[in-house]
Amino acid sequence: MLEKALQRDAEARPFEKELKKLGEIVMADQNLLDRLDTTPTKSAFIDMYCDLAKERNIHFSKADLLIAVQEQKHGKDWIIPKKILRMIMDRF
Repeated sequence: MLEKALQRDAEARPFEKELKKLGEIVMADQNLLDRLDTTPTKSAFIDMYCDLAKERNIHFSKADLLIAVQEQKHGKDWIIPKKILRMIMDRF
């Protein structure tokens, strides 16, 4: 039953897999983390995060990213690494 629920969620929210993929890439590269950390505003951070995704052929929208951030603020669906989420939260 749990397996079916996980499959349903993966199919209904494909952006989660993409967000996780970018999070893993960014967490493995200190230069990318440093670049993100230099963004002064929420808008600049979101733009850069989405640009990093596009450069790596990873697909999600700004709206998808904001959905994930809002859900994680409420302790749900941890798909963005906590370090990156803290950077985002500092700018909100």
